[in-house]
Amino acid sequence: MIQNATTFNLKGNRFWLLPERAIYWQKEKILLIADLHIGKSTHFRKHGIAVPKQVNESNLHRLEHLVEKTEPDHLIILGDLFHSNLNHEWQQFIKWRKRYCQIEVSLVVGNHDILSTDKYHTGFINIFKKMKIGAFLFVHDKDPHTPSDKTEAYLLSGHVHPAAKLNGKGRQAMTFPCFYFGQRYGILPAFGAFTGTHTVTPQKNDSVFIIVEGQVIPAY
Repeated sequence: MIQNATTFNLKGNRFWLLPERAIYWQKEKILLIADLHIGKSTHFRKHGIAVPKQVNESNLHRLEHLVEKTEPDHLIILGDLFHSNLNHEWQQFIKWRKRYCQIEVSLVVGNHDILSTDKYHTGFINIFKKMKIGAFLFVHDKDPHTPSDKTEAYLLSGHVHPAAKLNGKGRQAMTFPCFYFGQRYGILPAFGAFTGTHTVTPQKNDSVFIIVEGQVIPAY
């Protein structure tokens, strides 16, 4: 059992939904995350927007804690590993990667992943446009790949930075990052600390789990 995680069964597989905004696929020993946006804080500071320098270090410390917690064989990143052109935050990530060189790391390329293939290979990172394992197809953005009724693979993606709004008494409402699972696809919350969110609207029979105060809680 993984502390503070919630189990979710999907296509006959058990997934651990983690409050660190990640999924651990127990059967395959795969850790899934999306949208780290490493380099974003430096990118914004270069454009005159005051962002704490500690943002990137926080992301890597959280990732380190998560790897130690789950001990995966394979880390799969569902896009937007690095936010912009090369800056010093990339070197911080490479140092992190060398400390965990025993773990296979794969990147499903997102719209912000604009570095050259050689740069990713220096970090021993496998590069894919999409990636299929078992009953699941991993992509960054579900929209170009949304499956039809005849498609067997279940999509798991990032990109959207999903959040769910919970309404209280009167006009009170709060929004929390969430895991979203529809009938044909699921969306992971953004792992990066310096990211916005997009509120999703669940449909009938969808499953949504919010992340609040270090817990993963069913919302719908």
